[in-house]
Amino acid sequence: MSSVNAVAAVIQTFSELLQIEIAFFNQEGMLTASTAEYRKRKGNRVHLPFFKKLYKHPISFIQKPGHMKMCQGCHFQKNCPSTVEIVRNIVENGRHYGYLTFASFSLDGQNELMDKQKEYSYWMSQLSQTIMHILHALGDFQLVSKKEKEKTDYILGNNKALNDLKELLKNLVNSSSSIAITGETGTGKSLLAKLIHEQSIFRKGNFIEINCASIPEALFESELFGYEEGAFTGARKKGKPGYFELADRGTLFLDEIADLPLSMQPKLLKVLQDGIVQRIGSTIPKKVNVRVIAAANQSLEHLVESKQFRSDLYYRLNVIPIHLPPLRERKEDIAEIVPVLMERLQDRTGKFIQGCEPEFLKRLKQHHWPGNIRELENILEYSMNMERGQQLTISSLPSAFKEATASHPYSPNEKQGFKQMEKEMLIQKLNLYGYDHEGKKLAAEDLGVSVRTIYRKIGQLDIPIPVK
Repeated sequence: MSSVNAVAAVIQTFSELLQIEIAFFNQEGMLTASTAEYRKRKGNRVHLPFFKKLYKHPISFIQKPGHMKMCQGCHFQKNCPSTVEIVRNIVENGRHYGYLTFASFSLDGQNELMDKQKEYSYWMSQLSQTIMHILHALGDFQLVSKKEKEKTDYILGNNKALNDLKELLKNLVNSSSSIAITGETGTGKSLLAKLIHEQSIFRKGNFIEINCASIPEALFESELFGYEEGAFTGARKKGKPGYFELADRGTLFLDEIADLPLSMQPKLLKVLQDGIVQRIGSTIPKKVNVRVIAAANQSLEHLVESKQFRSDLYYRLNVIPIHLPPLRERKEDIAEIVPVLMERLQDRTGKFIQGCEPEFLKRLKQHHWPGNIRELENILEYSMNMERGQQLTISSLPSAFKEATASHPYSPNEKQGFKQMEKEMLIQKLNLYGYDHEGKKLAAEDLGVSVRTIYRKIGQLDIPIPVK
């Protein structure tokens, strides 16, 4: 028996004995084992900042879950299903193994637990010791990491273009050739680049991703190639390695390559040809072995024709061209994509929703999807947050989406509806992370776009900035 299964069995036994819901989270706040009711009500990820603030306390009684200062930012803030919780940090010999929690979702359970705090503290101590005995006997938890779990989720669907792509990737395992990925915004170019890296001879090296649209032109050279101490005013002491050095023996992913300044293109071309970088302020060249993958949401050929992109750099990058089809051209894959996205969103939404009703799926297939899979993920995230049942229903869809899909096939009304949905989603993210620059950076990271795009969308969508 694995350590995870053994801990799950013990938790179930203690739960039946004490008539309370129990969960155990690892150091990163990911659920390791729990009772079915706990997972159903609260999902498989905890609000880690909340637990971290309790780290110095061996055991803590939480009488008002969701209504404490440390609950800020949690998706259960002011709406936590728990009526009371006890949290215990499991620490042994200076090593932190995770968080154990007892919880009740009823007022009777709340009264019972608070009236018998010493008794429940004793049983929590006993369960903690039992978990440690299991770890010593069976070894640490062999959990599937998020990175490993996502490997099989990069290319979803059985569209002919995607099946051809899967066959193409089999030929690239031992290749070091440059790759150019094209596709509309939201089709998954970044995820595909990561998959190529993980299945290549460069997988033991770093995967370095940079967004060419988010780097000011004046900083491009120092970011790509690095600099030595004293190379310019404000340079760090001891200098700084560039992205090419950091990606040595790994993969450098240049997203939105179409925004690479013309002044930088010949310098990038030279590195691709020679495999040599030189930091600003240095006279010492350094050999690097980097696999470069570039991505663009527009045709690089058209940019070459209009003299906005160098033809020699284009041919150097476009050795292996890959095109990702938009979602509207493979709507038959939506039924396969939705469950995978919903599983990923369980952590973020705190909802364990088992599927969607046929009518809900039908509405998704009626949409034009100008934002592709990223838009689909945003719609699902909104619906999972709004849904109160165990399956997604039409009632949980954004109102603008319902209005847009009511007119089928695609019409100008749908395009306007998408803008409204885009606005609602961006406001949701900004309300979560904040309207300052740091909040916009976090929103951009969450939505998979550049900070520059967030600023542009705020203006385009006429999003009001709250006055402090």
